[in-house]
Amino acid sequence: MKNKWIKQCLILALAAGTAGCTLENETEIETAFFQVKQRDWTWNTAYNRYERVINYPELGQAIYEKGSVQGGVFIIERDANGEYEVLKNLPFVESIPYQNRSYTRTISFDIAPGQITFYIQSSDLSNDASDLGDFEFKITLLWEDNRS
Repeated sequence: MKNKWIKQCLILALAAGTAGCTLENETEIETAFFQVKQRDWTWNTAYNRYERVINYPELGQAIYEKGSVQGGVFIIERDANGEYEVLKNLPFVESIPYQNRSYTRTISFDIAPGQITFYIQSSDLSNDASDLGDFEFKITLLWEDNRS
């Protein structure tokens, strides 16, 4: 029981940036993976970005208000040894060379109770579809279960 409590305190401290933890509460963690294909992105003219809105009922009002949501995106990196996959924390911002200059691309997400919106936005706010692709996202929900 003590080891379980210590593990929960460490998880909470890392996730919430706090050093405190109480023994009477249990920490719940849920991880989900979402695939967004290139064809699934739609342009949002109000925010000048590509989006994919997904219903996510596990993200309820209580988690939205009092929990924590962390996200990542799996990216293929390339170097002299070949290709390999890495998990980047969201928001993920990268500089992309383009015609003697560069721009940045931001991949991130917004949440609301019951849904998650993944998005891709370039620094020039253009709707150039070359920034799009197939992406796999990892979302982790953390919250306290006060029923114990």
